[in-house]
Amino acid sequence: MRRDPDRYRGALLSRAQWEALGHHCRDLSGPDFTVVYRGFHTPTDHPASVNAMAYVLQRHVLPGCVISHTTAALLHGVRLPWTLENGVAFLRPGPGDEGGERWNAVPIIPSVRPGLSLRSGAQLPKIHARIPPSAGKAVRRGVIVHRWKPGPVQELGELVVSTPEEVLRELATMIPLYDLVAAVDGVLSTTQPVSGVGRSDIGCHLETQQGQPGAPLLRAALVLAREDVRSPGESIMRMLILAAGLSEPDPNLPVVDPATGRRRLLDLAWKDVMLALEYDGDGHRTTKDQWRDDEARRDELAALGWTLARANGEDARRPLRILLRLARALRERGAAVPSDDHITGVVAALPSRGLTLQLARRQPRYR
Repeated sequence: MRRDPDRYRGALLSRAQWEALGHHCRDLSGPDFTVVYRGFHTPTDHPASVNAMAYVLQRHVLPGCVISHTTAALLHGVRLPWTLENGVAFLRPGPGDEGGERWNAVPIIPSVRPGLSLRSGAQLPKIHARIPPSAGKAVRRGVIVHRWKPGPVQELGELVVSTPEEVLRELATMIPLYDLVAAVDGVLSTTQPVSGVGRSDIGCHLETQQGQPGAPLLRAALVLAREDVRSPGESIMRMLILAAGLSEPDPNLPVVDPATGRRRLLDLAWKDVMLALEYDGDGHRTTKDQWRDDEARRDELAALGWTLARANGEDARRPLRILLRLARALRERGAAVPSDDHITGVVAALPSRGLTLQLARRQPRYR
């Protein structure tokens, strides 16, 4: 009698285990099952989580490996560019999903994005794992294997993964500087789920990684990183502002209305001239309530003497317009800024590819 694979949703079992449960080899070769690793299958309609894929890889397929790179970043909660590895960042539960399912205190990361299905063409993410250079032959299907010098690890639930500091160095071999700054900003931020990692921890780790891949870029990103940045889009805009030669704004500057005591955070602010840039992700255009809150916020801050400019994901990709606007506003307030021709030349010299993989979508807002 044919067994219903939906009874085992999320399972990732060996062929022998599935057969012991009553599934014939013909079933495992059919559309109701998907091969994750050679000899290991998961139900197509309800596939195993990233956590389960990493666990089976580490315990049964490639024993002794360390979960690393983007897979470890997902498990730690490190920010990733949205376009990296076919949108793997979208697998991580959002800021409103903290109460979701967990596996040994680690959030469960689904292997398929919401609304997509393996049956209709979605693909499972590749699990990243590192092994010593001298290790023997490694698996290929479903895994990206890195033969790296051993680095620091920690236990995350039942998994052995790269530490957050090591993950940042691993990411530095995969993503451009601006995105790496956004990742470091996120690790240092008080709203980031990565806890107990500070600037000095990353700096000390770099001291032990002289000459290793990614270390120089991470060192540059650490200099540019700030502790109070709350979204990757803000990180990208701050990098563009600095590249244009404008003075660095304060990230998430708190402003208190003395009449009401209400505290507001300005995304990027030049407090000496009371000018601020607000970075609006896509969520700011989806609901009337959000629009009303943004307008009320603008009115309150204007009454306190602040001028607000707004930027969005399109400005992060094509920044000339917003940079010229900011330069003009700063110039009108007496700040020293480069000429428009200089800013235009800087933007024209920015690489069209490789500057950032960040598309600035689905940005969480904390105000």
